[in-house]
Amino acid sequence: MQINNTSFPYGQQGLQRSQERLDLASQKVANASTQTLGQNNTQANSRYGSAIQDGLLEAKSSELEAKANARVIDASDKTIGRLIDIKV
Repeated sequence: MQINNTSFPYGQQGLQRSQERLDLASQKVANASTQTLGQNNTQANSRYGSAIQDGLLEAKSSELEAKANARVIDASDKTIGRLIDIKV
C-alpha cells in the first residue's frame, strides 16, 4: 500500500513563501530607514516611518505564517508516522 502525504509539500511551499515575504519586508525596512537617515524634513520622516511600520508589520505577518506552516509540516509528519505504525 502506498501512503501519500499531500499536506507536507504545502507546508514546505508555505515556509518558502513566508521566507520570501520576510526578505522583502526586511528590505523595505532597510530602504526606508536609510532614506530617513538622509532626510532632515519631519514630513519626509513621517512618510518613511510609515514604510518602516509597514515593513515591520509584514515581517511579523511572515513570522506567523511560517509558524502556521511549520505546524502543518509537524502534523503531516505525525500523521504519516501513525499511518506507518498502523500499517506495520
